[in-house]
Amino acid sequence: MLFWKKKKEPQIALKNEVVVPQEFNTFGLQDLLHYIKREIGVDLLSKNSVIETKLRLFCERKEIYSFRKLFEALQHDKMLRQDLIDLVTVNETYFYREESQLDMAVNFALTIPNVRILCAPCASGEEVYSLSMMLQERRREPREFSITGIDINSEAIEKAQKGLFSERSLHKLDQRLKEKFFTHEERFYRVKREYFSSTSFTKVNIFEHEFLSLGKFDIIFSRNMLIYFDDEFRLKTIERFATLLKPDGKLFLGHADIIPDNPYFIKHTDHRLSYYVKKS
Repeated sequence: MLFWKKKKEPQIALKNEVVVPQEFNTFGLQDLLHYIKREIGVDLLSKNSVIETKLRLFCERKEIYSFRKLFEALQHDKMLRQDLIDLVTVNETYFYREESQLDMAVNFALTIPNVRILCAPCASGEEVYSLSMMLQERRREPREFSITGIDINSEAIEKAQKGLFSERSLHKLDQRLKEKFFTHEERFYRVKREYFSSTSFTKVNIFEHEFLSLGKFDIIFSRNMLIYFDDEFRLKTIERFATLLKPDGKLFLGHADIIPDNPYFIKHTDHRLSYYVKKS
């Protein structure tokens, strides 16, 4: 006996079907902001009105319709967590930014054989490449130094690794430097890899154990990160910098970065430029 399957009638979509958008529930915003501060140190609690809209749009793109639901999802979804980190840690920079401070660091670096430099955070890499270029312009071969760039923002690290930059990022460089270190590709400039074998980039959270396994450095650059932290996280940060900085090393911060009284560093000023050395 044969049994024939009855052919299913095709489903016909209703032309006039209307999808009603879910109403967004703002409950849980404070928990979310405390989570961001606890995990990455960025204090957004005083910027509620600005960040609420930004986070709400982020949620809706992810089809999450309350801050509480986002907070709960972050506990187990690592990809969602990284997307959120990328959202709140965007940092724009450019080559040879605050050149006088870079020059001070390079002069110090030239006195150290096989000098190791850390840029934390490195954003999209301009600071790392700038230091490398300046050292090479002073006749230091790439094999004689190493520069490590770290950032918690995965998109920034990806851009740094690609080494592709806009004309705007290179606006402080003269034509000779552009031609020496970059290949011009339509509206962009790509770094010539043969000049940057001593640079590396990796995604690292400074508050996690992986940061402390990076090794010891002669110079640490951390410009315009501490301004986003409160005193508690500033103190945590410089304590970790003290762990990684060699005894005779130097720490360079941004002009707007302020650190609380601490047992780790002493501030020095030279020709209106500041740096920090470890307390003995």
